[in-house]
Amino acid sequence: MHETTTPPQPRPVPGRDPGALPAGPAARRPVRTAPPGRRDTRRPGARPGAAARPASRPLPPHVWFAGRLLEVLTGRQPLTCLAGRVRDEAYQRLWELQAARADWRRQARGRTPYVYRCRYFRTAGGALEVTAVVALDEDVFRALAFRLEPGDADSGAGYGHRRWRCTEVAAR
Repeated sequence: MHETTTPPQPRPVPGRDPGALPAGPAARRPVRTAPPGRRDTRRPGARPGAAARPASRPLPPHVWFAGRLLEVLTGRQPLTCLAGRVRDEAYQRLWELQAARADWRRQARGRTPYVYRCRYFRTAGGALEVTAVVALDEDVFRALAFRLEPGDADSGAGYGHRRWRCTEVAAR
């Protein structure tokens, strides 16, 4: 008895006629990278009527300033990135701290410095007295303290809708 085996049949591809085979490389369609059912290749936010992504909330002022001050003191950002957001006395103090804190800028570290903890106390005048613990390395922590005062419409640039400005800085 001799059995005949049938050759394996190609798997059906969704959206194609199972009996139609490609005529050759010229007849093949380009590979689509868009999700199924989507006809354009633009990003979803670029289309009118597309679902908007939820807007991220801005950082609280004490957290934002702690991060920027850390970047300046570690040498990852120039001091000028805080221009307009730091009063003259604090700007001068930052200049001195940047030169005095060379140990904060060690290049041999394996980690990016980050703000470990940041807390504030609101004074009666509405200013924020902020203390932050920053991690420079796995087991190297330093302290950062600064004062934020709210501005007004005439005070110029600042951070946030209250135009917060840094008026004093200390680092250990």
